Amino acid sequence: MKKTISLKIYCAILCLLIVAQFKAQPVKKVTEGNTYKWMFGLGWNALDDDGNAGAFYSPENWHYNAYPSRFFVDRYLYNGWSCELSTAFNQYNANKLLNGQLGKTGIFFATDVNLKYSFYKLLKSGTIDPFVSAGLGLSIRNRDDALVAPTTPTLNVMLGCNFWFSKVIGLQLQSGGKFGLTSPFMGKSNYMQHSVGLVFRFETLASQKSEFSKKRYSIDKGRTKLKVKKPKKEKEG
Repeated sequence: MKKTISLKIYCAILCLLIVAQFKAQPVKKVTEGNTYKWMFGLGWNALDDDGNAGAFYSPENWHYNAYPSRFFVDRYLYNGWSCELSTAFNQYNANKLLNGQLGKTGIFFATDVNLKYSFYKLLKSGTIDPFVSAGLGLSIRNRDDALVAPTTPTLNVMLGCNFWFSKVIGLQLQSGGKFGLTSPFMGKSNYMQHSVGLVFRFETLASQKSEFSKKRYSIDKGRTKLKVKKPKKEKEG
C-alpha cells in the first residue's frame, strides 16, 4: 500500500514537470543582468532520518506532513550566487523508522543559512534552473520519550532544480544531506531532507533613468552654452 502511494506521488511530480516544460516554452531567455532580486518559496519537506545510509531509496520511511512545512527566502547576490534562509517543520510518524527504531514520535524543526549557485545563466534555457548549495544549520529533533530536545548544528550540502512556468512562478525540487557537527562527528545526528514546492521570484527593479534623459538639459548647437530648462510650475486650481 505504501509503495502504491509513493508511486502515485512520483507520477504526480512527473506530470507537473511535463506541464512545466510546455508552459515555459514562451519564457524569454535571460542572458544579461540579474535574473531576480528576491525569491520566496513555500512547500513540503520530507525527513529521511531512519539511520540507514541508503535511505534515499526508501521513501516509505520518510517523515512528512500533509500541509506545507518549509519556507525560504532567497536574496540574489551576483553572477548566479545567492544567499538563502530557510525553515522547516515536521512531525515524526511512529510507523516509520527513526534512527532504526519504530514507535517514536515527536517534532522536528530546522533553520538553515545556505550559499547557493545557480546554473540558470549558463544553460540560457529560461526554463530549467539547476543549483547547488552549502551552508550551516541548526536542527532540533525532539522525541516525545526524550527528556531534553537535542539541538544539533549541521553542515548542509544540497542539490536542486527550479522549473519555471513563467518569469515569476516555478516548481522547486531539492534533496541533500545534513551532517551533524557534534560528537560523535557524522554519526546518528546526520539525516537527509527532501522538498518540493512553489517558488516566486521578483526581477531586479529597473534603474531610474538619468536626469539627462528627461531633456532637462539641452545644448544649443550654435553656441557653446549649456541651457537648463526649468521645470514647469503646476497651475493652481
